[in-house]
Amino acid sequence: MLDFLDGRLDLQSPHGTGLTVGDVIAMLETFDSSAPFLVAGEYGGLEEVLGLRKINVMLNVNDADGFGPHEIAGPGERGDQVAVTLRTAGAIRGNT
Repeated sequence: MLDFLDGRLDLQSPHGTGLTVGDVIAMLETFDSSAPFLVAGEYGGLEEVLGLRKINVMLNVNDADGFGPHEIAGPGERGDQVAVTLRTAGAIRGNT
């Protein structure tokens, strides 16, 4: 499963081919359940994932360098889709 998912990512595509929640569940089932879940820190190193957050997103609205293609829908805005984001200590400190 991991080889399939690693192989399907198209890093040359401007918006890539993202994972679904089902893909992530299938991948995580192959790991030791007691292993820490880490992500890259903003300036290097690794930090722990503290939780998950369900958000409404607007898809493919950013094309500026350094910005991800999608954006969190603002108050009163209707998002294109409900998505899941990782919550980290760094993101909480930065209020994102």
